[in-house]
Amino acid sequence: MSVRPFTIAPDAAREKLIKQRMADYQWPVDMQLGADENPWVYGMDQQFLQEFCRYVVADYQWQSTIDELHRFSHFTAEIDGLNIHFIHEDGSGDNPQALLMTHGWPGSVYEFNEVIDRLAHPENYGGKAENGLTVICPSLPGYGFSDAPPRPLGQVTTAAMWNKLMVEVLGFDTYIAQGGDWGSVVTGLLGLHHGVDEGPDIGKGCKAIHMNMYGLRGEGVPENEEEQKWAADSQAVMEAESAYLQLQMTKPQTLIYAMNESPVGVAAWILEKFYSWSDLPLSHGRPDLLKRYSMHALASNLMIYLMTDSFMSAIWFYRGFAEELPHIPPGEKITVPVGVGKFNDTYLGFPPRRLMESSFNIVHWAEFDDAGHFAAMENPAQFADAVLDFTTAL
Repeated sequence: MSVRPFTIAPDAAREKLIKQRMADYQWPVDMQLGADENPWVYGMDQQFLQEFCRYVVADYQWQSTIDELHRFSHFTAEIDGLNIHFIHEDGSGDNPQALLMTHGWPGSVYEFNEVIDRLAHPENYGGKAENGLTVICPSLPGYGFSDAPPRPLGQVTTAAMWNKLMVEVLGFDTYIAQGGDWGSVVTGLLGLHHGVDEGPDIGKGCKAIHMNMYGLRGEGVPENEEEQKWAADSQAVMEAESAYLQLQMTKPQTLIYAMNESPVGVAAWILEKFYSWSDLPLSHGRPDLLKRYSMHALASNLMIYLMTDSFMSAIWFYRGFAEELPHIPPGEKITVPVGVGKFNDTYLGFPPRRLMESSFNIVHWAEFDDAGHFAAMENPAQFADAVLDFTTAL
């Protein structure tokens, strides 16, 4: 399981093809809505999507994203037959702790582009060098620069691969895991199955976890009024937001044929989630995606899927979830220290703390008011502070 340097490659021909398909797209007739109606209520706003595609075709350059990501060192390692890509940034200080950060869907390692340096070198942002972390950010199997598996695999399998990456490949005896979206599920499983008090190598493995989404679930049952309200609100959100999830968990291959040659379709599928799940500032009384993200950042995340042709293998991860069904079994608990960063996640937000404590050894709980589901991209400073507050408290 040797580690090899990795360079993100330009591909002028593929970039040109993607832009040409966007330019040639035959747009449907747009809805005629009143001035006071928000088109995002119906899904993707066609006017925004057209503006975004014009930006990609005329202004965006894949090389600019490569240059951004290459501020950090990239590597691959073969784990269980797959070449797994990861970013590795050594932290400041004499003995930095190792931090493994896992992204989700429809994100990528680009989510962490503006937080890696903040976490590895906090002295550059008014913090202390001694609190710096050695940051490892892998691309999930089938995502971006990691190999696609031959068939869907899920979060239990990925957690085992990540533990091999950290302990066997990179040689860390212990590490802290962090994640949101799918990353929160993988992170929870690292604490559950690969904690320092688990497995054959007692004393080696994941020593603490930090989550910014409620992913892995235990047996907590809502009891009081606050918890019952959270459960009812969460069910309502799932009914409104989970159609994509049901499709990707059950029949991912059907969606693929609609998306395979349509970068506009992939853009709509992904950007709509960034709009719906982010904590967006208002502009003229409506949530405004561009008040939170630049066009370049949105395009960079999207193009990682398009330039690597990984939209299909990425959504296999949902089918992998349906087949592996990760959860905390009744009577069991994640015993390593758990930190919660509770942001304004309108999709899968955390329940009240008591509801989680039967399944998680929560030692640190902090709430934040200026970022949502994609916290590391939405507010890098706040996200980095949330993680560093936890890791320094340990």
